[in-house]
Amino acid sequence: MNAGQTMVKLSDETVTLLDGDVRLTRRKNSSAWQAAFKIGDRWVRTTTKCKQLADAKARAKELYMEYRFRAKNDLPVVSKRFDAVARLSVADMQKQLDAGTGRKVYRDYITAIETYLIPFFGAKFVNNISHMELKEYAVWRAAKMGREPKASTITTHNTALNRVFEEAVNRGYMTKNKTPILVNAGAEGERRPDFSLEDYRTMIRKLPSWAKDETVHTQKSRDMRMLLWDYVMVLANSGIRHGTEAQNLRWRNVHVFEERGRIYLEFQGVKGKTKAHNVMCRPTALAALRRIHARTIAIKDTSFEDMLKQRLDLPVFALPDGTVTRNLDQTFKRFLEEHGLLVCPVTQQNRTLYSLRHTYATFALVNDGMDIHVLAKNMGTSIQMIEQHYSHLQPRMKKDMLGGSDYGLTREEYLAQKALDDQDGGD
Repeated sequence: MNAGQTMVKLSDETVTLLDGDVRLTRRKNSSAWQAAFKIGDRWVRTTTKCKQLADAKARAKELYMEYRFRAKNDLPVVSKRFDAVARLSVADMQKQLDAGTGRKVYRDYITAIETYLIPFFGAKFVNNISHMELKEYAVWRAAKMGREPKASTITTHNTALNRVFEEAVNRGYMTKNKTPILVNAGAEGERRPDFSLEDYRTMIRKLPSWAKDETVHTQKSRDMRMLLWDYVMVLANSGIRHGTEAQNLRWRNVHVFEERGRIYLEFQGVKGKTKAHNVMCRPTALAALRRIHARTIAIKDTSFEDMLKQRLDLPVFALPDGTVTRNLDQTFKRFLEEHGLLVCPVTQQNRTLYSLRHTYATFALVNDGMDIHVLAKNMGTSIQMIEQHYSHLQPRMKKDMLGGSDYGLTREEYLAQKALDDQDGGD
């Protein structure tokens, strides 16, 4: 049954019903009668599947009343196949990506839609996807992947599916109250490699002398080492993402302010994987930014404070000549290898620059006692993602509560009780 928003030009063989509210037409190349009528501001055109006029009239009246019932009871008057709506959603996200306004995660949503959602749901009407079909999809997806997807993968697929449903609701192809509720029963994500407090202290103790080593052969290598030192200190004390957010950080995003005699550092409008957000940093990051400023030829002759006031659209993490490098990963790996810090002893995975973000989150939760909602906001992620990747920290976060009270007997109480028991035994 097909329906559309614009009225199709009718043939000469036309019959009207119900005072003209319903029109029956028969095309020259078809033996079945077509019904057309208007519901609200939408034209509906559908086949009666009847060859005889009398039968077609009866069926047309039934269809008209059915569609009026849908409109009256907040049901979609028209609907579309899932693949048609999904491609509209993909086109919208791609348009935003091309314009530079789309979130990086849109690429993941598009991949999920094109690789998984359309192949499975494509031929179904978007407003008729049932809970049972969602369960069947989960089984099909696991078979296609060859494994049970992780919770983070399912979150991406669920968000992509919800975007298709939102597109359908916005276009009137389904109603919001008919949108299926999606669940996530995926496998827990792997624990990510980070630095223990001891290893972190070793790293920041060794980095300065390694960075300043004058025996390094080329000036470019020395510049890379110095930049790495400061890059590490900023990432570990802000939690911003290596790559996306760090590469997009400009001096105009850096804001330093004072309250009650204390200096604060904030990155404003940080752009990366998610929508722009503000990041409050630990004080240690400020010293690193001052060192970068002092080395950068284009701005070092202006005081740090005056330079920030100019709101310059220059990259923060750049070599002295302003060049942005993509090779800090290799430099960091070399440093870790030389100092026996490359492999995380807990996960047995190699540490990377992204491990600094996980270290920031771990220290914030365990050592600072930061609220999980505040941490998620500052890191530009969801509470769900924090819970998913750092749930192993829960016992340590509650160490005082879990290890705080001992309900057994003290030594003195035990000896006193034992004396009483011995006395009773002697009677």
